Amino acid sequence: MKVILAAGGSGGHIFPSIALASELEKTGVRDIFFVSSKRGLDRKILDKSKHPAFFLSVNPMPFGFRPIRWLVFTFKFILDTVVSTFLLFKIKPDVVVGFGGYSSGAIVKCAGRLHIPVLIHEQNFLPGRANSMLSRKADRVAVSFEETAECFPDARGTVVFTGNPIRLELLSNDKREAARYLGLSPDRQTVLVMGGSQGSTSLNTVASKAACLMNERQPGEFQFIHLTGSRDFENITRSYSENSVPAKVFSFLDRIDHAYSLCDLAISRSGAAAIFELAFYSKPMILVPYPSSRNNQRSNAVYFSQKEAALHKEERDLSADGLAEDVIKILTDREKWRNMYEAATGLANPGAGQKLAAEVVKLAESRK
Repeated sequence: MKVILAAGGSGGHIFPSIALASELEKTGVRDIFFVSSKRGLDRKILDKSKHPAFFLSVNPMPFGFRPIRWLVFTFKFILDTVVSTFLLFKIKPDVVVGFGGYSSGAIVKCAGRLHIPVLIHEQNFLPGRANSMLSRKADRVAVSFEETAECFPDARGTVVFTGNPIRLELLSNDKREAARYLGLSPDRQTVLVMGGSQGSTSLNTVASKAACLMNERQPGEFQFIHLTGSRDFENITRSYSENSVPAKVFSFLDRIDHAYSLCDLAISRSGAAAIFELAFYSKPMILVPYPSSRNNQRSNAVYFSQKEAALHKEERDLSADGLAEDVIKILTDREKWRNMYEAATGLANPGAGQKLAAEVVKLAESRK
């Protein structure tokens, strides 16, 4: 059995595909191929995979009437279609799994035209544009939130609720080992800050200022793990150092499980991969979705907030003083912290990868 996993453009698309690859291996599937984009982060993540990876252009679909951008998009899409067709004839997959985003568009569309079974996986509560369009020709649509099934009324195939796959083999949960690995104390309350796989200058800046305020108000009580992305790494590192805040700053952290294990609360963007991994660790969250009306992170944050696993904050309303107050309130009110802990636990779906792998295998076998 040969399977192509098409995912790229962000860690939120790629990490679930890596988790699915691990689950497919457990079922005996060995011929797994990734198709992603030429973004540096995509290459960096997939370079560590033992499975072959092929890279298409960085080609997000434009919004609105922008003739030049649409012309560039169309040209790149045609080139990606040619490359995708070549890959499909070369690999001869039994099924193609698309995780949304521009990296999956061309090859999923080509697979459908060549009558190769297609499964679409939607990570977010509200589907993105690529999955909304591709789902109409997909043989199966898998969703991470049960309610998301209603967003695919025109899906030709059966919509199935699997949950969002997380990288179980990477997720250890040993707080003292995590503290040793990160060079932090296992006894201080720890705040994890994540600006998403691409980093966020605004969130990084406000969160680091909030950390400085917390350190001033209650010295020695808190420590921080901050994942900045490459752009802000030096500035945020300097800020913590100059203000004597106990913190470890990373542009990217391979062993994210150690950060999850050690932290007591996370301030994060609300991409599906991050929030479901945090839920697996039962971590209370303050979620700040990417500030765009076209971005589907907001619906994720709203959902987790309604389930009382997270505090939902819009970036435009975020201030260092307010964020510091929110963090201190959660970490010092043990009943509130416990309620959020239990709510996050209830949203975790550790069997998601196994369920999705079963659907992939079933679809591939139906073709045979």
